[in-house]
Amino acid sequence: MAVPQLTLVPRETIQDKNVKAARKEGNIPAVVYSKGKPTKEVFADEKEIMRLLNEFGSNRKITLNLGGEKTFAIIKEIQKDYMKNQLIHLDLQSLDENVKLTMTMNIHILNRDSVEQGDYVLQVQANEVELEMFPRHMPESVEVDAALLKDQDNLTMADLNIASDENIEILDDMETVIATLSYIQEISEEEETDEEVDAADVPTVDETEEDEEE
Repeated sequence: MAVPQLTLVPRETIQDKNVKAARKEGNIPAVVYSKGKPTKEVFADEKEIMRLLNEFGSNRKITLNLGGEKTFAIIKEIQKDYMKNQLIHLDLQSLDENVKLTMTMNIHILNRDSVEQGDYVLQVQANEVELEMFPRHMPESVEVDAALLKDQDNLTMADLNIASDENIEILDDMETVIATLSYIQEISEEEETDEEVDAADVPTVDETEEDEEE
């Protein structure tokens, strides 16, 4: 699959407008960090950013196109006004293909419908994994197949689609549980037990009166 591309424009090309005015016109301010090089202040088109995020997510290697000069990068941070559902700022980190990259990626669980049937529900305990690899080996996505739960009790990091890839190191414990399949009645019983324990900690009226008399 082709690496998604994001076109950037130097800040000075929109010098007649301040950042707030530029943002209103759909030009989102961003900075590009490069090891050993000056930070570049740029603008990116808001519609292009949203298309990229909607199609590929934020945990992907992308190509930055700045005046015809292309470099690989990742989105390091997204600042957003959630009240207005508006992008505020992007931090981009350029990649050196010869330097290993450490990053956290989301875990996508496939085929949930195949196991979440009747009174069974999938309880997710981990939705991210930390990886280390050279940028050229960065996976397009990290996935685990819920259908494996038909033959085992839980899903762990060892079940990830990248677990056997020698070019990618999973920094989390391989036995870390990602998800388990639970019976709804069992979950209800656990919640009731917790409530009973909490109730046991509350003193009765008689106990309160005895304490006051003492």
